[in-house]
Amino acid sequence: MGWQREEFETHLGEVGVLLADGSEPGPVYFDLGSGSHFHESTDWWVYDGSLRRPTATSMRGKCACGWRGERTYPIDWEQVDRRDRDAYDTAGPLKDWEAHLDDV
Repeated sequence: MGWQREEFETHLGEVGVLLADGSEPGPVYFDLGSGSHFHESTDWWVYDGSLRRPTATSMRGKCACGWRGERTYPIDWEQVDRRDRDAYDTAGPLKDWEAHLDDV
């Protein structure tokens, strides 16, 4: 789930991730069967390194308009509860995105 402010419908925000080399990974694709459609996700928690996925080392705020937060926040995968990913603290990226909207 992303972040949204009513008056800024084109500025949907979410947690973005960075790899150890500082690059932003593309979407992760999930093969759900024998069909031709593959589900894709850019949710921060899919970059945990499992099942040959890339491992994110940090997070930052990101917006649908292309804005990316300058501040990064380390991800401690040992502290991420796989059953309740929303319990992990993503307040830093959220605050940075909110500041971006204040600037807009």
